[in-house]
Amino acid sequence: MPRFRHTDRILQLMGKKESIRNLGILAHIDHGKTTLTDSLIAGTGLLSQQVAGSARVLDYLEEEQRRGITLKTANISLLYRTVNDAFIINLVDTPGHVDFTGKVTRALRTIDGALVLVDAVEEIMAQTELVVRQALEERVRPLLFINKVDRLITELQLNAEQIEKKFSHIIARFNDLIEIYGEPLFKDKWKVDSSSDSVAFGSALHKWAFTLTTTRQKNVKFSDILQAYKTARYDRLQKLLPLHSTVLDMTVKHVPNPREAQKNRVEKIWKGNITSEVGHAMANCDDHGPVLICVTNVQVAPNEGLIAAGRVFSGTVKTGDTVYLVNAQTESTVHQVSVFMGAFREPVNQVSAGNLVALKGLKQAKAGETVVEVKYKDLVVPFEQVRYVSEPVVTVAVEPKNPADLPELILSMDQLAREDPNLASSVNRETGERLLSGMGELHLEIAVKQLRDSLGNKEIS
Repeated sequence: MPRFRHTDRILQLMGKKESIRNLGILAHIDHGKTTLTDSLIAGTGLLSQQVAGSARVLDYLEEEQRRGITLKTANISLLYRTVNDAFIINLVDTPGHVDFTGKVTRALRTIDGALVLVDAVEEIMAQTELVVRQALEERVRPLLFINKVDRLITELQLNAEQIEKKFSHIIARFNDLIEIYGEPLFKDKWKVDSSSDSVAFGSALHKWAFTLTTTRQKNVKFSDILQAYKTARYDRLQKLLPLHSTVLDMTVKHVPNPREAQKNRVEKIWKGNITSEVGHAMANCDDHGPVLICVTNVQVAPNEGLIAAGRVFSGTVKTGDTVYLVNAQTESTVHQVSVFMGAFREPVNQVSAGNLVALKGLKQAKAGETVVEVKYKDLVVPFEQVRYVSEPVVTVAVEPKNPADLPELILSMDQLAREDPNLASSVNRETGERLLSGMGELHLEIAVKQLRDSLGNKEIS
């Protein structure tokens, strides 16, 4: 029995490539990603609207709830129904803090479109520029959501003309980034424009959003939005301009489906022969082609072992399949196929090309691994490794209070570095100390806490 009521319908749509959209949510820290994600989840029926924004569904780790920030990537499959059709939205929420940029980089391999949130008051920030650059390097199409428009009204008390100038400035700066970092083949057609509905405006906190099309369809003027805040009745905007339908309509319209996306992306992320059987199957997102999967994340699940998550680029992976790990140079059996639904995994019989997947049984898998059908193991080159914008720069020494706990500490450090490739575990040859290196102080602080949790009551310093 599926845990989620939409699972059966989602599984039916997995083979219908034109009905799939793989979307990532990217932003500078505190620009509203997780609040918006909650609203999208609620709008598709998996969460109460009353708790959307405070539930932080995809921030399910205790430390994320405590700190109020996203520390990892997480994904969920949403079923979105329009008047005439139904779509799977494979939604990936990503961290906004610069220390976790590597997790964003890996997540980009799995998606085809990126909704970039920009705080209307703070505008384009350093991390905004970085995530747009990363997306373009992976040939992921960026869309723009100008968030926290309520702040322009209630805090800055701008009038309609001043707000319009703000919008125009943010859009121009966003397109400057696409001009700078975009490839010639894509940058002109990927620049955002309010007239094409590739830009949306709204408030994730108050659960409303609009594009030019929605305002015309519903005969809403910006003066109506200003009046709603003047009379403290912005709750009406939630019903008139629901955030989830505005954002998901924009996603369906502008994010390419997996078949369209892979025709452009495969040559960028895989350097094998594009005219070969495998290359042709990937470019066409062929369910019946050789199984080829790019692993982007691994984690150890309690009582289950290692779970390898990634994207199926070709073929259909099934429980019981024997596959080959190209980098590890070893065969493995897939013990379970599942799809992530936030903190949970929904076991399924199979997952086909163009979809995100979680696999149990690939004990030697690491992030960046290429998984291929066994009979093609000598014919496949691995996926291009993701290019991180920086390397670990901060190092701490980690030692157990009790020397007898050292072997367990070493094992935990190595496992942590395996789950997070932006962590490095090493030994100081002069002192013999165990060293842990990360992207910044917060990254290491979280890592050390994870070590302490994994060691139970054993003290480390």
